[in-house]
Amino acid sequence: MMKAAVSPEIDVNRVLEIAEAIAPDEVSVFDASLGIDDRCLSAEKLVQVLNRGVHGEDAAHLMSCRTCVENVRNLQTVPLKSSRDFVGNALKGTASERVTPFKDEFFPVILAVPSEMIAVAEEEPGYSGFTCGLIPVSSDLNEIDVSSIQASGAIVSEGAPTVEYVDLNEDGSTDFIKLTFPKGHLAARVREAISSHQNVVDTVRIDGNVLRHKAKKHLVGQARIEFANRADLTHG
Repeated sequence: MMKAAVSPEIDVNRVLEIAEAIAPDEVSVFDASLGIDDRCLSAEKLVQVLNRGVHGEDAAHLMSCRTCVENVRNLQTVPLKSSRDFVGNALKGTASERVTPFKDEFFPVILAVPSEMIAVAEEEPGYSGFTCGLIPVSSDLNEIDVSSIQASGAIVSEGAPTVEYVDLNEDGSTDFIKLTFPKGHLAARVREAISSHQNVVDTVRIDGNVLRHKAKKHLVGQARIEFANRADLTHG
């Protein structure tokens, strides 16, 4: 009499792992790319960058993608309720429906910073060469008084920045401006943390004047940046 074959024991956990690995990812509509490719910023990111700025690869993409710049401009068109209502309504808003969600005296901008971390040499007394892209949540860059723009907070600028006007489509219309502050210094709190070999995350603010219909508005933007001691990164 032949002995019945014994079925191998099923590893249920392994089956679940495989199923999870091959299952399609479910992406929230607010996390999905809003543009021509997967690098375009999502609705959720568009809201976040107003407070945090945009860094690294996202910053590089934003400063090269007309679609994302236009999505940023649409942020001015709807009332500010929840972040999701805000973005959802902005993306389907039309010119005839535009209602600014921001206080009349403020002119919000998004800051695009090349890197989320800045390495600083402890022995350097100042900080020079801070560069960022400035993308207004508005359609008219000509209203910005670039000579009045300054940096404050974690980095304090000294003097006016150099300005480059960027036209992505070469259609004669400026899409954003690139600022470089040739001279400045770090705030004392940032310098102290670096001297103590501690990384610190702090806010860089950009402000200036906007002239509109003979009335001044205040340009405001900010980005969160991590500062580190360069020597710690070198020896780490």
